[in-house]
Amino acid sequence: MDRKNITIREDQSEWIAARGVNLSRFVQERLDEEMGPSDDELAEAYRENAENARQMNEEWSNVSTEANQHLGENSLEDNS
Repeated sequence: MDRKNITIREDQSEWIAARGVNLSRFVQERLDEEMGPSDDELAEAYRENAENARQMNEEWSNVSTEANQHLGENSLEDNS
């Protein structure tokens, strides 16, 4: 952790004290919001999305295979 000093107005100090706000945590959270996700967080989100996509593709493949078994492989061509 890196320590920084900040200056706030008196009314801001009173607002912080009245609400019991942890100023360090408050500033860190706001900075995180402005910075957006880290590269590690994005990589993890992509991995999770890839796994979800794989599972969804597998489910749709199974449904498609089942439909073909019930309807026949060339059912679309037969209706032409």
